[in-house]
Amino acid sequence: MTTNYKMRDVICVGAVLGVILCAGATGSVARAQSAALSAPHVHAVVGSPFSSVAEERHTQTLANGTNIDLVNSVTKQYRDAEGRTRQEHYSVRDGQTADTANLVEIFDPTQGVRYILNERLHTAQAYRISQAPIQGDAISGAPNTPVAVNGPTPRSGEVARPEVTHASLGNDSMLGVEVAGSRTTAVYPVGSRGNDQPITVVIETWWSNDLHIDMLRKQDDPRTGLVEWRVTQIERAEPDAALFVVPADYAVTER
Repeated sequence: MTTNYKMRDVICVGAVLGVILCAGATGSVARAQSAALSAPHVHAVVGSPFSSVAEERHTQTLANGTNIDLVNSVTKQYRDAEGRTRQEHYSVRDGQTADTANLVEIFDPTQGVRYILNERLHTAQAYRISQAPIQGDAISGAPNTPVAVNGPTPRSGEVARPEVTHASLGNDSMLGVEVAGSRTTAVYPVGSRGNDQPITVVIETWWSNDLHIDMLRKQDDPRTGLVEWRVTQIERAEPDAALFVVPADYAVTER
């Protein structure tokens, strides 16, 4: 497993994000929670503290000409020098970000535990995990790959898979952070989705080798529009240590 996917086990949407993105705040939180609960092995990144805010935005033009431009969710992310991380997922309604997070996840590699917090109920679920720290330079891996959902073609009845290609987009800078871009293109053949013409889905990722996180992820799908997950604010300083501790008044359940 390459380093960038290791970090996504810890810090991203993404879903948390080598996932295929889809629109909807509820879906965003559900994907984040599913990823948090399904990853028994995670890897810490030490020595690269930061705090950030990211938005997931959905844009689409409907057949009748209606334009959709909607921020679905906001994610706040924190990591300290020891590799402890915290993610807070907020829904957005009518342009307003909720005051209370729908989901809070704390990963503490020093204790080998991950917590899922419910801020409304003041409860936390604790999951024991195995992990290993990552130090030094990261190794960039393959870009995100669309999930190949198989289906019979109307002509042959054989399994139809998308034709997937990868391309490098070179280097750039976002919010003062150096990033490397990659693009994955998946072309779904006729009949694989009941379609009478090929469907092309493009996923673009901009990865920071320094911070070990994605700064930008985009999926352009003609069926659902463009979904973009972008870091909009970032501070490269040590976050408050209290962010990585379950509050004393929370009831903790071991899983």
